[in-house]
Amino acid sequence: MLVWGSQALLFADTNDFQRVVGHLYLTPMGDGIHWALPDRPFRTPGNPELASHMFTFAGWVQRFMPGNMFDLSRTALAAKLLLLAYAAVLAWACAAALQRGALGWSAMALAWLAVFFMAHNIGMAQSFYAEYACLIALPLLLLGLLASRRAVRMVGLGLGALVCGLAKVQYFYVPLLALLCVWAGARWQRMLPDKGLLKLLLAVQVLCLVPLLIGKNASLNAYHGVYLGSYMVLTPGQLDGLGVPAERRDCIGVDAWGNALSGLGGTQVQHTDRDCYPVTPKLGKGDVLRPYLHYPLTLWRLARFALPSHFTVQYFHVFPGNFYLHRHDGGAQPVTDLLLRMSAQRDRIVTPLAPLFLLAALALFAASRSRQAGRLRPLAVGSLLLALLVVSQVIIVMLGEGVRDMSKHLWAAQLALDMLVLLVAVQGLGWLGLWWRRKAARAAEATATTA
Repeated sequence: MLVWGSQALLFADTNDFQRVVGHLYLTPMGDGIHWALPDRPFRTPGNPELASHMFTFAGWVQRFMPGNMFDLSRTALAAKLLLLAYAAVLAWACAAALQRGALGWSAMALAWLAVFFMAHNIGMAQSFYAEYACLIALPLLLLGLLASRRAVRMVGLGLGALVCGLAKVQYFYVPLLALLCVWAGARWQRMLPDKGLLKLLLAVQVLCLVPLLIGKNASLNAYHGVYLGSYMVLTPGQLDGLGVPAERRDCIGVDAWGNALSGLGGTQVQHTDRDCYPVTPKLGKGDVLRPYLHYPLTLWRLARFALPSHFTVQYFHVFPGNFYLHRHDGGAQPVTDLLLRMSAQRDRIVTPLAPLFLLAALALFAASRSRQAGRLRPLAVGSLLLALLVVSQVIIVMLGEGVRDMSKHLWAAQLALDMLVLLVAVQGLGWLGLWWRRKAARAAEATATTA
């Protein structure tokens, strides 16, 4: 029912599909799901991101299927079947940590399915966005952290980190993040780190640096990271201190396509004829970092300026109201309605409490040093990874393109937050169970002493 009901949900094209699958020469057939395949061969992907190669393989497979078209519901189905499997295995790990049987596993499986199939998450499965690869890899990465068998940990962490790190340039550091969490978890919990696993993650991290070094959009991203990022919250005096020429300050808040972003979080958008990006000297990573090094509070000021408007699962493209998530006819309509309502409630309840869940993850990781933590220790390391991913993605996105299209760029952070909420809840239940058993044991001891 979840697979059928989510078939009506998709993320619409905002001219970014071309960057991921332009080499496939696909022709839209009008519904956003079906794309006519060309008679000529595909080109080699010009984009180093892994998602381009995944969709190339899918396109090659669909050439041999009826209709001579690329049907996004097929690639979406592949992702959803993986998510069903992930939910079953993650539920088993959580139920084992809570020392619960089939009933506990069933409840945990439903909880993980709710996380994965909320409209704002599962809609990405039916798209050509590079985040598709992250959708199928991030749960695998978490599964590797929670697994007890070394072989499963190696495969889950190695493959999950590889696919996440290569999915999109902004995720290039995920293997290193996983490595640090594995090492920190072992050290904090008084265990020996798995050197083989650490070496594997280090090798994966080196491989994931390649797209970062050969990416073709570095200059464009740097322009947005500066003129739609740090410069938007700097004072005239600070701009003077950085040596920003007066004639270029009119371009602050103007993206490469002439859209002028102003107001809270840059959500007041007006199209102009300003041609800023082509006439601005080419910028690099040093130019992006320079304002933050000169004025360390810039990052905090930009976060306060941008996040109230952009940290939402109601993803929009530049113009507020131009939403990514679209609903089509078909599927199990009551289930589709439920998934959309779940997303709306999630944004209303979880989003404002995100800082509390991040702090809870750190507190639970600190508590995992106790011997009483026992089976909850792997969950604490998984929570640490997800919490660090949320925070780091906010920073990377602000550095990468500033406020332009920021809500969608935070998609992986929101998926990680959804997974974190469930892990924190499971650990909370685990600690509550420990407290209850200790209380019962003390009561029984007191009764025996009295008798």
